[in-house]
Amino acid sequence: MQNNFASWVLSHVDYNQDSPILIDASDPDKTLSFNQLRSQVQRLIAGLQAVGVRPGDCVCVNAFNSISYSVLYLGVIGAGAVFSGVNPSYSLHELVHHIKMVDAKLIVAEPSTQEKTLEAANSCDLPTSSVYAFNCHNNVTRDDVRSWLSLLQYGEAYFESCSNPDVTVAAYQTSSGTSGLPKAAMIPHSYLISQAQLRMADENIDYRVSRLTALPPMHAFATPIIPASIRQGYPTYIMRRYNEADFIAAIERHQITETYLPPPPVISIPKSRLATQKALESLRQVWWGGASVSYQNQTPFQKLLHEDGRLYPLWGMTELGWISSRTWPEKHQGDSVGRPFKDFEVRVVDDDGHIIRKSNISGELQIRAPYPMLGYIANPNADREVFGDDKDGRWVKSGDVGYIDEEGLIFIVDRKKDLIKVRGWQVSPAEVEGCIQQHPEVVDVGVIGVPDPIGTDEIVRAYIVRRCDSNLTRLDVSKHLAVILAGFKCPKEFIFTDFIPRNPTGKILRRLLREDIL
Repeated sequence: MQNNFASWVLSHVDYNQDSPILIDASDPDKTLSFNQLRSQVQRLIAGLQAVGVRPGDCVCVNAFNSISYSVLYLGVIGAGAVFSGVNPSYSLHELVHHIKMVDAKLIVAEPSTQEKTLEAANSCDLPTSSVYAFNCHNNVTRDDVRSWLSLLQYGEAYFESCSNPDVTVAAYQTSSGTSGLPKAAMIPHSYLISQAQLRMADENIDYRVSRLTALPPMHAFATPIIPASIRQGYPTYIMRRYNEADFIAAIERHQITETYLPPPPVISIPKSRLATQKALESLRQVWWGGASVSYQNQTPFQKLLHEDGRLYPLWGMTELGWISSRTWPEKHQGDSVGRPFKDFEVRVVDDDGHIIRKSNISGELQIRAPYPMLGYIANPNADREVFGDDKDGRWVKSGDVGYIDEEGLIFIVDRKKDLIKVRGWQVSPAEVEGCIQQHPEVVDVGVIGVPDPIGTDEIVRAYIVRRCDSNLTRLDVSKHLAVILAGFKCPKEFIFTDFIPRNPTGKILRRLLREDIL
């Protein structure tokens, strides 16, 4: 590939370039057309260059989603700089860690995160002048902090050239925040282009495409969606952040045909009184990813969809992007996460490093991708842990335990590091969670292993969020599980709590459960 990612996204298109392409889901009068988006991106490139941002410098964005978030994303990358988005819910400690890790030279933060961002910047020896307000939804900002709009006042500049996009970093995306402070994966331009092209590969679509996303925009699950929409001319409605009632209302109001979800809403939406078949009848494809949901727990959502609607699992990871799913219009059944996308290869490896060639035998899933991440910033030990090279090329160790069946379908059993050892048997937290989630009074659940007080192995502990009007007890859950789980898999300890800590795409932060922060 010979392209700067941003210049590729905003290269010539054949559709009406003045029609709305990015639309605010809560206020559809706020839109950006292709021409408006391209102009604002090129103005931002000029502004970043004017204030001293140079190719290779990192610009950090601390904000929720907006139609203008794509201006920042494409403008930073278009200037030859490196984009790095952070979760606005980060604590001061986490934010300082991130800013130092990526060596940010400039930060754009929405007003709700501004004070914390300024304190973090000060801790990293960045002056207040390096922080800009992303005041799209809230015009209240400090007098000593300039609006990001001031960066659009320097005319237009063309995209910075990228002579080798396969090895030139376009973004830092955080990874493995489930087990400790996140690492920063170095994502090249070619990775981003190839991921967007995957979203453009469906040739058999027989419906009008209208997309809705409420995903955290900095996450690998989300990054291909809007660039692909821009290239294809598909109107895409953007929510600032996920809210169930607003999400369902937006689907019906805008007649959305494609959308994307983390796992918790796949479970909770069918339990909502708002989620009627009429409200969801426009949907044709819904992708979910980030953690496992058993097929049994997917079926209530599937039953709400139009007969042509499809609920597809997605398997991916920050280091590689989207890896596998199903392809329209095939129907999805069972617990598989589909087949690898074009140019991706998946294999199963045992604990001794030997390739498992037989079907239905579990081991660690390893992936060979066309454009993987380049590595982690200043973390060679993590690089050695995740990469494996052989005569076939470079493989990425997913950390997921799974298998491949006779039809080439991939099944995820659990995270390798999350498996619980009970009396010598391995217990999958995801399996136990899936069974507990089937109880109608359970809203959310997280399962971990804790030391057995009378042995050397572990016992299973479940953290459970009950429905607000529920009096669910430990005994109720135990009776529910007794008929669907082997005894050694059933939790011996139950803790009822108000929430399960998750990352932005719904993956349970088990390290926080182990620290018993609830």
